[in-house]
Amino acid sequence: MKKLVPDPPPSLCINPGLTHDEAVRKATEHLKKAIDAASRLPAPPEERYRTMLTETQLNMRIAKAMLVVAVSRSTISVPI
Repeated sequence: MKKLVPDPPPSLCINPGLTHDEAVRKATEHLKKAIDAASRLPAPPEERYRTMLTETQLNMRIAKAMLVVAVSRSTISVPI
């Protein structure tokens, strides 16, 4: 019998017992991949879509920076 709902890709599965540090590391990796993928997209022809893409990229960079700050022992000097 065919499954009605396919299994999610492995990247969408959260393993039980995932530590805080592992979760932050994986979140940072996924953000890096998303930022890289978004930067390779062609510029949309319409201004509103270009603005949406730019804002999305900025929000992903901010989220990545916040993760870096969250795991840093000191926020005096954080490489972003």
